[in-house]
Amino acid sequence: MSVRSSSRAGASRRLEGLTLDAASAASPDQVLELLGSATVGLTTDDIAERQERFGPNAVRSHHVGALAVLARQVGSPLLWLLVAAAAVSALVGEGTDAAIIGLILAGSVGLGFVNEYRAERAAAAMHSEIRHVVTVTRDGAPSSVEVTDLVPGDIVHLEVGTIVPADLRVLFATNLECDESILTGESVTSEKAVEAVPP
Repeated sequence: MSVRSSSRAGASRRLEGLTLDAASAASPDQVLELLGSATVGLTTDDIAERQERFGPNAVRSHHVGALAVLARQVGSPLLWLLVAAAAVSALVGEGTDAAIIGLILAGSVGLGFVNEYRAERAAAAMHSEIRHVVTVTRDGAPSSVEVTDLVPGDIVHLEVGTIVPADLRVLFATNLECDESILTGESVTSEKAVEAVPP
């Protein structure tokens, strides 16, 4: 344990320079060394330090902004065409037509804003309720953690039907195949192996 603690600063610096190409071209043992990890997983201290340093394992969540929704509503080219038509109507003395077009535009923008804003808030609320849990080895024992709590160097266990929760280097596998159709469009599963792959 003391050897890992003394090398924590060096491993932390190496983490920054480790790319996906370098990880796939290295052996599993080399990747574990570069990540300052081991087959028994990270220690509680390592996890806390890495969570503070790297933050959550998540893409930035979408925040609903009323101004952004309103900007999308008034950014429509068709809307500006109707604004121009209302202006021309007003200039040629057709004030009633200009007022009618203006009322229709205001109603359209208002209704569109209300509907889109409510839909975005509902989607954001549903997104915040979704929780994905994965099994990892930490402090030598398997445990379940939320995907957002993963850190570089975690030993992640994948089973049949598991969604891959992060960029991973395969350390051990038996008949591992992944469905990559969402990324590549290929309908055939892709076989994964432990052996190093040149960049």
